[in-house]
Amino acid sequence: MRDEWKFSSLRPGMAALLALVLIGSQACSFSKSSESSSDSSESSSKSSSPGSAETQYKNDVREYTAAYMKTGGQFDAYRRGIGDLAKKHSITNWEDSMVTYEGIGEGLGEAGASDVQVKAYADGMAGQDSAKRTALMKGYDAKKK
Repeated sequence: MRDEWKFSSLRPGMAALLALVLIGSQACSFSKSSESSSDSSESSSKSSSPGSAETQYKNDVREYTAAYMKTGGQFDAYRRGIGDLAKKHSITNWEDSMVTYEGIGEGLGEAGASDVQVKAYADGMAGQDSAKRTALMKGYDAKKK
């Protein structure tokens, strides 16, 4: 009976991860089709700007966090998912990137996280690092409902 609970608690997290993978693949195909219809010199200058990669990473972290909040799941799986997103975006040290924590905060805000949930994510992800906690709260305050 206890093993059944473990598997059932993993299902929502896996469903969220699968949904993000599917959404991500659709976003990539949309992005490619949009790019081909725009001026190629304009799109290449946008894609090479340093802020665009970080912005896309932060947006993905925000969307992943919001989806994870709504479906639930184990915190270790959430951390691994953030790591996977960072790897996808060639972010090598996501744990020290303030963009990660802003994205997490924005996702919590969009999901309508309670103060208790925000504190739990801040404790679990940022620990006692005041800069990380500040970045998380900045993102949360920007997007909270």
